[in-house]
Amino acid sequence: MLERDAFEGEVRVAEVIEGERETLLGHVHAAVDGVMVMLSIAWIGLLVAELVGGGLPRSLDVAVWVIWAIFALDFAVEFVIAPRKVRYLRTHWLTVLSLLLPAFRIVRVFGALRVLRAARVVRSVGLLRILTSLNRGFASLRATAVRRGLGYVVGATALVLVVGAAGMASFESPAAFGAEATSGPAAPIRDYGDAVWWTAYAMTTGATNQPTTGEGKLLGWLLSLYGLAVFGYLTATLASHFIGRERQSPNTD
Repeated sequence: MLERDAFEGEVRVAEVIEGERETLLGHVHAAVDGVMVMLSIAWIGLLVAELVGGGLPRSLDVAVWVIWAIFALDFAVEFVIAPRKVRYLRTHWLTVLSLLLPAFRIVRVFGALRVLRAARVVRSVGLLRILTSLNRGFASLRATAVRRGLGYVVGATALVLVVGAAGMASFESPAAFGAEATSGPAAPIRDYGDAVWWTAYAMTTGATNQPTTGEGKLLGWLLSLYGLAVFGYLTATLASHFIGRERQSPNTD
């Protein structure tokens, strides 16, 4: 009997400690949320500049690593506080991936050598960086949006357009190191302006010119899927709006 009471007491104490750590984790997250949102915006801006320009000046490259270090520190603090480590990692696996990928940016140096395998590795890592950065951007939008309605969808779509176009420019433009794309009619994307047009077209009606690289094809497919999802959401929203007005209008019969 005494052993059972002692065991139940230990369980209650553990539950109290777990609850306190969950509360502390929420307070820490709320305290740094604003800073993380601003850093996420800067991070995405630097990513777009890097993809479009094929690299960054040394000063901006240092800024990337400083922001990355702050992200890593924030994750480490939250991981230490989190009472259930496995569950935290399971729900933040994209964050872990986004912190690991910048370590592979050193591979870009092989682009100057035009080594095909290295170029493919760079493009594959670049695609993963785009997806994880979009996930971070969506998280920032969720943190700042009062309601996840039409405004959130518009912001998310603008984010996907800007970052997706940067990715397509990096993968498909003739200037992209090691890319299979070549100049001429077969290469519809020659610069970032073309990439923005192509991405917007792919997200709405579907682009006729197909990407030439594997990463470009996959990214283009994901952009088309996102466009279909947004179109479905807007259709459902408009239908709900008109049905609601129909129900609220007085019956004239």
